[in-house]
Amino acid sequence: VSTQSTGTPELLSLLKAGKLASVLLNENMIVSTLHLSVAINRALHNSANATMKTKHINTEMVMCLSPNNNISASLGKFGLNTNTYNVVAVSVCDSEIDLAVAVQALKDVVKADLVNDCRGFFYDDFEVCDVYGVSKEELSVDTLENSVVMKIATKV
Repeated sequence: VSTQSTGTPELLSLLKAGKLASVLLNENMIVSTLHLSVAINRALHNSANATMKTKHINTEMVMCLSPNNNISASLGKFGLNTNTYNVVAVSVCDSEIDLAVAVQALKDVVKADLVNDCRGFFYDDFEVCDVYGVSKEELSVDTLENSVVMKIATKV
């Protein structure tokens, strides 16, 4: 679910208070649905195997997007911040009913259009390359998406 949000400060306060059962991500750092899916899958795997580095699945998803193990840096780069305009919301639920409740909670608080559209993200390729350490040489033989996915899939 992607939004064009104007109420970012309100969303930040709700997130910090634990009133949203979703993770809100900065769209500028998400290259593709595969990139996002690998991070979500890794977070769910860590949760199932009791190897999470964080206390909650939502912050674990942010952590799994990051190329490093610093949670503060991960939240700053990939999470919602005051300069975020385009937001990707991810809700992980055990049932469709729980998912419907989480989506409705988002609809109730988000001051933007909620769009269920994952055809493409508007990412900042220079910042993504910088954060993930993707070189020009690497891009000459592979795509940015593949380079980023490989880096997060093989992160220890």
